[in-house]
Amino acid sequence: MRLKYLLSAAAVLLFAQMLLGSGATLAVPFSIPADSVSRIEMAPSDPETGDSIKTPASRRERRLQARAARQEARRIQSPDTLARTDTLARAAGTDSLAADTVRRDTVRKPRAAKGFLDDPLDGKSTDSLVYDVRNKLVYIYNQGDVTYQSRNLKADYIQIDMNTKLVYAYGKPDSVDGVWTVTKPEFTEGGTAYKMDTITYNLDSQKAKIKGVATQQGDGWLVGGSVKKMPDNTFNIEHGKYTTCDQTDCPHFYLAMTKAKVIPGKKVVTGPAYLVMEDVPIYFLGIPEGFFPINMGPKSGLLMPSYGEESTKGFFLRDLGYYFTLGDYADLAIRGGFYTLGSWEASAASRYIKRYKYSGSFNIQFSNIKTGEKGEPDYIKQNNFRVQWTHSQDTKANPGSTFSASVNFATSGYNRYSATSLDDILSTQTNSSISYSKNWAGTPFSLSANMAISQNSQNQSISVTLPTVVFNVSRIYPFKRKERIGKERWYEKISMQYTGKMTNSVTTTESEIFSKKTLDNMKNGIEHSIPVSASFNLFNYINVTPSFNYTEKWYFKKQEYEWNPLTNQTDTLPSDYGFYRLYNYTTSVSASTTLYGMYDFTKKRRDRKIQAIRHTITPSIGFSFAPDFSNPSYGYYLTRQTDSTGRFTTYSPYAINAYGVPSSGKSMSLNFSLSQNLEMKVLSKRDTSGVKKIKLIDELRLSGSYNFLADSMKLSTISLSFRTTLFKNFGINLSATIDPYRVTPQGVRYDKLFFPGRITSTGWSFGYTFKSRDDRSQPAMNDITSLPPEYSNPFYDPYGTMDPVLRRQYMAQSYYDFSLPWNFGFNYAVNYSVAYVNNGTTGYRKNITQTVSFNGSLNITPKTGITFQGGYDIKANKLTTSSISISRDLHCWQMSFSWIPFGYHKSWSFNIGVKAASLADLKYDKTQSMYDNMY
Repeated sequence: MRLKYLLSAAAVLLFAQMLLGSGATLAVPFSIPADSVSRIEMAPSDPETGDSIKTPASRRERRLQARAARQEARRIQSPDTLARTDTLARAAGTDSLAADTVRRDTVRKPRAAKGFLDDPLDGKSTDSLVYDVRNKLVYIYNQGDVTYQSRNLKADYIQIDMNTKLVYAYGKPDSVDGVWTVTKPEFTEGGTAYKMDTITYNLDSQKAKIKGVATQQGDGWLVGGSVKKMPDNTFNIEHGKYTTCDQTDCPHFYLAMTKAKVIPGKKVVTGPAYLVMEDVPIYFLGIPEGFFPINMGPKSGLLMPSYGEESTKGFFLRDLGYYFTLGDYADLAIRGGFYTLGSWEASAASRYIKRYKYSGSFNIQFSNIKTGEKGEPDYIKQNNFRVQWTHSQDTKANPGSTFSASVNFATSGYNRYSATSLDDILSTQTNSSISYSKNWAGTPFSLSANMAISQNSQNQSISVTLPTVVFNVSRIYPFKRKERIGKERWYEKISMQYTGKMTNSVTTTESEIFSKKTLDNMKNGIEHSIPVSASFNLFNYINVTPSFNYTEKWYFKKQEYEWNPLTNQTDTLPSDYGFYRLYNYTTSVSASTTLYGMYDFTKKRRDRKIQAIRHTITPSIGFSFAPDFSNPSYGYYLTRQTDSTGRFTTYSPYAINAYGVPSSGKSMSLNFSLSQNLEMKVLSKRDTSGVKKIKLIDELRLSGSYNFLADSMKLSTISLSFRTTLFKNFGINLSATIDPYRVTPQGVRYDKLFFPGRITSTGWSFGYTFKSRDDRSQPAMNDITSLPPEYSNPFYDPYGTMDPVLRRQYMAQSYYDFSLPWNFGFNYAVNYSVAYVNNGTTGYRKNITQTVSFNGSLNITPKTGITFQGGYDIKANKLTTSSISISRDLHCWQMSFSWIPFGYHKSWSFNIGVKAASLADLKYDKTQSMYDNMY
């Protein structure tokens, strides 16, 4: 009976070995329900035999295999009977034959099989996974997902051949909303995804043969009819396409390539190629060979020029240059251009950035302008330049200190003859500043320094401040006890501050900025200011604040004048350099309180819409005193003769310095102000409290002063201001100055008050923006609420940090948001002023200016938008410089037309081009320059 079981077990073991081969492992369910996810895990096996499959054994088979294994182990461990009875072997214990026999009779353990693959292969699907044991094939259906090492393949049908190690995949037909489509396999390797019609991939050699592949490279798409993938991840393409249109099945345009080689992330090299637009081949735009960089990081390269014609300068080719990458943190673009009538220009622009440290840009432009014929009145020859620099420091880089720069310096002729943007042309005032600040944590000390330049291109004046340094000690309480016991004493409320300032400034013209005269006219000085004050509460309702202020000025030159009887005019004496100390002091005391008045409408009915009105009044009164520093004992003022009649006037030889001189004449003034606001409380269902506060008047303020020691006209002018908010984001600001004294027909004020006075100046402005949505997530040229971009092309991305899919949505210069239906904004400003003149009647002349400015955008179709901006001068009764632009979205292209219809800057431009940055030079431009209207 025992022999019978042994024979049965041996037969089962022999059958299993014949069926399964060697003992490699693969656990695969033959069928899986459609609503489950099946998985396949392939362990390493012998690559020569290909035996890598071991089907799951039944319970009976496993029991028989275990029994046979135990019996075989017992047979191996039992002593050999022949060896026990062989007396010859016992006599010769060292007989090598006996030893060899034992070794030969021993059953050796089988060697571990080599793997079918180097790493596990993992797979899953949502339908079923079928394994053909006999042919060693695996079939995966519906949303199959197979991963091997860093490669992943997704398809609705995948076939894996264990013998040849080939993976074959294709899609399946499907319908979405009644439209039939064919799904495509997606192969991912090294972070790059490829979509294709079919793929045959060799797991061993890592080669692939692909039909109908489409892959994104940079901001473009590569489409190949027949493609071979090589082990080094390069691609050889036959009958391929390169396009920036994401409709890869039928792109609006593409570059048809007869053959090409693609090095992913670096470049595409093509053979003969030609342009195809809307399936129409344009052979005359073909190229014998091509090179396209597709790497996303910094890269050096040629900058393509723009061309055109200006009637005053001739045909031009400009912006031709080269782009350099300067390491990982900076770049440089050098450009140049020339005109056929003799003008030329050059520029260099650089940007730098170090994350969490600083960022900035530097731009310098130079132009040599020649227009007209030499000897003619309209002949112009001049050199212009502009220097721009911006720098900002991250607040975390150096806590306690900051450095920033905003420099925009240009010659006066640059905006008129060399600028190419409307904003630069219309600008008449430019400002530049460089600043540094430092504060010491835990101390009251702080330091700031600033250099500034202001230019006016109309009169060519320049105001320079080099530099202004301010050292400040914040408010301290020198008499306050460190550990207070009991109530605070009155002297503990005394506080003091210190501010020290140093400056050096001059106002000159462009032609004289580096002359000795400019150096002599510099205004400089040092000023120290120490205010001392305290605050007390009187009768629990009145706040009383006494104060004393001491100011001292240090100057290094003075300028005196002398009457010359020979020439009958005043001569300016040479400046007297030295150290001069001037000081002054003032004292004051002020008192203020707040009064409230309320009228309650709910005393009779609590359901009234208006619940209450509250009126708040804040009166303030102050008294100040300053001595007469024109007294000869101070030495701050001198007298000089002004004409041949012997009239004299008082002047200060220190007035030419930066911080002026102490005031002349004794002053004892009463300062007063009255501020009030009006609020209303109404019922509101939207508020959780059931009521809502509305401000009817934000502030209505009146202020002035009265000098008791003045010889005449002791009352100052009265200042009025009014501010209110009518509704959300719409308010009115009004300010006015009232002169309470009368004026003679000769325009001279005299000491006679009249009511209500004369308005000498007032200004009023208001504006509002109407928009179809509040989203400001993306700046756009048609969103008037967007912040202006820092650069002319805010989406220029030399460091490759922008998503290529996002990049293709932008034009080469700006982005038009077609999802913004409309927006409109306007601003109205009126200014009124009075100038006292000798007109023989009223003694003054009125001047009123009114301007209206507007801008906005409107989408007239889902893909066509209009933007506009302009203004109207009511006094001159004419429109100011206005412009209108039309943009049309052509999917992967964009077309735009800009027009300035009238005025000094009348011009127009037309552009149609590819949106993607990689093909930004595939465009057509036509312009009429504004410079054509200058002569």
